[in-house]
Amino acid sequence: MNTSLSLPSRQSLRRGFSLVEVVMAVGIMALGVVTILGLLPHGLEMSRKTANEQAETRIVDLIVGEMQSADWATLDLTPKQVRYFDDQGLELVEGEAGGGDFSIMLSYVVQVNIPPLDVRLPNNDGSMTPNQNLRRVMIKMIAAPLRDFNFDAPASTIPVKVFTQLVANTGLANN
Repeated sequence: MNTSLSLPSRQSLRRGFSLVEVVMAVGIMALGVVTILGLLPHGLEMSRKTANEQAETRIVDLIVGEMQSADWATLDLTPKQVRYFDDQGLELVEGEAGGGDFSIMLSYVVQVNIPPLDVRLPNNDGSMTPNQNLRRVMIKMIAAPLRDFNFDAPASTIPVKVFTQLVANTGLANN
């Protein structure tokens, strides 16, 4: 009968992590989390700017598409018009949105200017006469819910974006 006590081996004492190892792991993880949290505001700002640019592009594309397919005889009847859009770039029409007041959904106010024939291209004879098949469309846009915004004398605190497009007479409305 062997009555000797055996001491635990070195491997059986090494079953857990030491305090130094745990502190190092927590420190590395905290550094990663702090870095990711620091990038969140930048990512949210970029996401907001991208959404705004997509809405603005949708608005400009809609207006230019309408002008492209419009009857050119009617373009001069309304040389300036103000239109309203929501945050997705979808047009708001008064009276359609369930009873009228769409001020809650209003995000963009747009003024569409169609100047008289002013696009001049050189001709074969060297003259620069106004082109009858090209029109300039100027789109002024603010990203603010101000229905009565004055585009002719804008406030200095509200930036006005101006988009200028040339629209060709495709004759689609005449067919």
